[in-house]
Amino acid sequence: ENFIASDQLALLPVTRRFIFLEEGDIAEVTRRSVTVFDTKGEQVKRQEIESNLQYDAGDKGAYRHYMQKEIYVQPNAIKNTLTGRISHGEVDLSELGANANELLSKVEHIQIVACGTSYNSGMVSRYWFESLAGVPCDVEIASEFRYRKSAVRRNSLMITLSQSGETADTLAALRLSKELGYLGSLAICNVPGSSLVRESDLALMTKAGTEIGVASTKAFTTQLTVLLMLVAKLARLKGQDTSVEHDIVHGLQALPSRIEQMLSQDKRIEALAE
Repeated sequence: ENFIASDQLALLPVTRRFIFLEEGDIAEVTRRSVTVFDTKGEQVKRQEIESNLQYDAGDKGAYRHYMQKEIYVQPNAIKNTLTGRISHGEVDLSELGANANELLSKVEHIQIVACGTSYNSGMVSRYWFESLAGVPCDVEIASEFRYRKSAVRRNSLMITLSQSGETADTLAALRLSKELGYLGSLAICNVPGSSLVRESDLALMTKAGTEIGVASTKAFTTQLTVLLMLVAKLARLKGQDTSVEHDIVHGLQALPSRIEQMLSQDKRIEALAE
């Protein structure tokens, strides 16, 4: 059997094998076959991918609702996001690939494009990029960016933020940036294999796990975690004082326990709220 969905998560209970269509593709799907045609109407072969995503949000456990659960699992989500990315007191983003340092060293400006909660993450990180890494940064809502004629700054890096990696306006903004002459593109996303990740030059995954609650919690805080690691990386490449990265790493390593301490005050906070 073959299935059609707009998101991998919807089909994980029945399969881990996926074919991702490219922009403009048309697929003819039967029970036994999948035939893909490109924008010219010519038959093409798209690679079959084995997904390693984990659908981990099906059980609320002892929590009243998913949002409450997602608030309380933030320390673990941040721990997962940090795992393998801090080594000997430095941020290690070698997952970006061998050519990433060369590209990031050239960055003279950062353009962040996102929607909703991800836009708010970008707004916070703007202060970090400028004050800690010394790199000018602008943040814009994706729907505004894609519908206006913009002037591209010299050696500007396009950073897109999206929990799902399928946000339509953010995807459109990324595609537009490729026509405008940006130095490169970097996606910060929670879903490996999503359109945003596949179409970007570089990608950093948040490791928040599935988020069901409408009001974002762990997706927001893990985005900030990744952004701050990127700030530390850029600060080093731009020759900032080593204390900048040291302080960031120290703060990030302490963050999960700090959040746990705050969450342990829940009864007191409830009483104060009453």
